[in-house]
Amino acid sequence: MGGKSSAPEVPGYTVVHIIGRGGQAKVYLAERNRDGLRVALKMLDPRMRQDGVYLARLMREYKLIAAIENEYVVRIYDQDFTGEHPYIAMEFLPGGTLAGRILEKMSSREALRLTALIARALDAIHAKGIVHRDLKPANILFRADGRPVIVDFGLAKDLAATSTLTLAGQMIATPRYMSPEQCLGLPVDARSDLYSLGVIFYEMLTGQKIFEPANAATLVRMHVEAPIPRLPERFAGYQPLLDRLLAKKPEDRFQNARELFAYISI
Repeated sequence: MGGKSSAPEVPGYTVVHIIGRGGQAKVYLAERNRDGLRVALKMLDPRMRQDGVYLARLMREYKLIAAIENEYVVRIYDQDFTGEHPYIAMEFLPGGTLAGRILEKMSSREALRLTALIARALDAIHAKGIVHRDLKPANILFRADGRPVIVDFGLAKDLAATSTLTLAGQMIATPRYMSPEQCLGLPVDARSDLYSLGVIFYEMLTGQKIFEPANAATLVRMHVEAPIPRLPERFAGYQPLLDRLLAKKPEDRFQNARELFAYISI
């Protein structure tokens, strides 16, 4: 997926090649020099250093994630600066993304199993007072053994903090998976992530997007106003679960991820 010529040197790591890029970061496959461990090295845009509050919060929240011991949450090994670049060294996950698996189709049993495992991860994340805020299939990766792992906490919100990681005047989450309250710019809590998981569950079951509007503005309005989609008849038994996940009002959803996991496990 490219070379390493533009990768900054990071003490203690040897960059192998680039494996991904986005608006705020590039991700490289790298090896940790002391033991050869393969890691995903996320190099943040150096311009982030201009927003000291944002960057401090981002690095602080990755430290909180690093403290989570849960097999379905990405492992964070290290975070620091090299030159002007903030970087985060995390677990390398070679099993592809949930987005890719949805394209390949999956059974309803597998969709339910993955939803339960993602709920377990969210329970651990929320227990640290963190809301992910950008949960989507592209941010759920797989280990080689097939276990799903939640990654990319770049938009995470510490519920104990007073400032926000959302850049002023910008919608930087992914509208397709945003909760109604997130679309309206209201405060969010753990139940917002559960709505996002409901959108993902719908996609896993049907292989289709929950809404197919012409533009992002209409999509946002549909999350707020449109009725919850009805599942095809063969999946009708899952409609009560979907209805609770996608309830417009947070108080009508599962109140936490543990409650969701218990419901699925019955």
